[in-house]
Amino acid sequence: MARRRVDVGEVRLAISEDGDPSGEPVVLLHGFPETAHSWRAQLAALAAAGYHAVAPDLRGYGDSDRPPGVDDYLAPKLVGDVLGLIRALGHESAHIVGHDWGGGLAWGLAGNAPDAVRSLTILNAPVGQVSARLRREDPDQRAKSWYMLLFQFPGVAETWLSADDFANLRAFVFDDAAPGAFPPAEREVFLDALRRDGALTAALNWYRANMPPAAWLRDPPDPPSVSAPTLIIWGEADTNMGPVLLERSAATVTGPLRIERLPGVSHWVQHEVPDTVNALLVDFLGSLPR
Repeated sequence: MARRRVDVGEVRLAISEDGDPSGEPVVLLHGFPETAHSWRAQLAALAAAGYHAVAPDLRGYGDSDRPPGVDDYLAPKLVGDVLGLIRALGHESAHIVGHDWGGGLAWGLAGNAPDAVRSLTILNAPVGQVSARLRREDPDQRAKSWYMLLFQFPGVAETWLSADDFANLRAFVFDDAAPGAFPPAEREVFLDALRRDGALTAALNWYRANMPPAAWLRDPPDPPSVSAPTLIIWGEADTNMGPVLLERSAATVTGPLRIERLPGVSHWVQHEVPDTVNALLVDFLGSLPR
């Protein structure tokens, strides 16, 4: 597995990659509060299957550039980063895989730049507009989304998450997964990335830019349809995302759709059951016309 930094337009992204660069490109997008390291098991499996697997540290994370402003993390800029990465890899389109915030970004890319998405694989992530609407309409999902409002408070959220050596973040993320999903050494990889100057604020700016408090008071626009062949892998024991998010997000797909529900699996799907995710992903990609 190799690491390098790539100029994608406004910023430079650090990427982890594996496999033959002449293989079909698969770009994997991580969520909060992770890095490309989240996809280490998938990179190896995809490379073994003949793909060129690429996972960036997304804008603000890890070894990638960390612009200082909240507006630097607006969705169009994040989408632009992925489009720039695909072009920097020498392609006009790629298979896109996303989890959590990376999944929301993947949905947005597929809906707004369909020609750039050969296929879409989503792991426990809703369409942004679907999530926004359910936070208004569904009391259960609104309660599950409590942390999104906490994250709006500069300084307060950073202190809450990082105090006592990230005690609250450890409980909120690592302890929410099945035992063993995040071994101690792996926890430190992610925490070390967040300990860097400005890194935690940059990660929180994804929330502050794209779901500010005022957005909770207005109806979101209708989501764009997704025509790409789509696989949704959903851990059903997700404590932050109810099943209605899956159902309404899936309803935006107009192309071929496959849904794999994983009973007893938490939000942290690729950490908890990497072999299952690898098998589903390789089988799905292999079923697509080339």
